[in-house]
Order: sequence, then structure tokens, then C-alpha cells
Amino acid sequence: MNKFKVKFSTYCIVVTLAVLILLVVGLVSLRGIDMKMNLMIVVVVCLLGAGIFYCPVSIGVTHEAMIIHRLLKNRIISYSDISSVERCSPSAGGLRLCGSGGFMGYWGYFHDIIIGSYFGYYGDRSQCVLIRLKSGRQYVVSCEQPNLMLEVINKYLPASGV
Repeated sequence: MNKFKVKFSTYCIVVTLAVLILLVVGLVSLRGIDMKMNLMIVVVVCLLGAGIFYCPVSIGVTHEAMIIHRLLKNRIISYSDISSVERCSPSAGGLRLCGSGGFMGYWGYFHDIIIGSYFGYYGDRSQCVLIRLKSGRQYVVSCEQPNLMLEVINKYLPASGV
């Protein structure tokens, strides 16, 4: 299996650190105020839980499927479900419908004027790959070596028959 590590942009690193610091400051400042402290704990648990669940770590490429490795659960996409893969560049002005725009990477549902609607699992906009499925769903992922990953995935994709 080939494994391609997801690299986080400086923006993602700064946003993640800033949010974590603000959460700690919020928890410390609410010490002794039970009702607000309990609400803040719920917010922290939900935010960290979502981030840990969806945060992309690496992309694995096997003979049968592409695997999006996340911190808690992997997302497996079979090559038989993929219609095409290509380099892409999500715009900064794209619409984030539900998800993260930098905290622990970019993950969630997005809409881009060029790409359309997609689910993102990426850390750096400049290293993205668009995966189009036969079902019409789209995924945008990133890794440190996107061109090499594309080459390996294309090697395993079934011939289109055209």
C-alpha cells in the first residue's frame, strides 16, 4: 500500500492552535460558574469530537481502493466507484455548507463555483485532488505528493472503455 501524508497549510495550523487556545482560555475563565462551564464543556467536546472524527491524516492507495485515513475512522472508496481523478484547486471563496474551514484541516461539505458540491478532506488547497464518483458524489483530498498519488490511482482505475 502506498501512503501519502496530508500536509496542513500554515493557515490550518494557526487556526487550529488559535481555536484550541481560545477553548482552554474559555474553560479556565468559566471555572466556578457551573451552568456556563457545563455548556462550554459540551461545546468543547462536540468541536473536538467532530475535528478528531473528520481530520484527514493520510491517503492510502491499495490495489482495490483508495483509503482516506482519518484519526478515528477511515473512508474507503473502491476504484470501481470512481469515474475520474484530477488535480483541482478549491477556491478560497467557495461556500462551506457544513464543516471546518481550517480547524484540523478542511473537512465537510463545500460548494465551489468551478468544482460544484463536494465533501472535502484536505489540509492545503494547493495540493488537492478531485475524485469524481460514478454516483455523482465528489471528494476533494490532499497530500504532500498529489501528482504521484494521481499517477498511482490512475494505474489501478479500470479502463473507461471509450
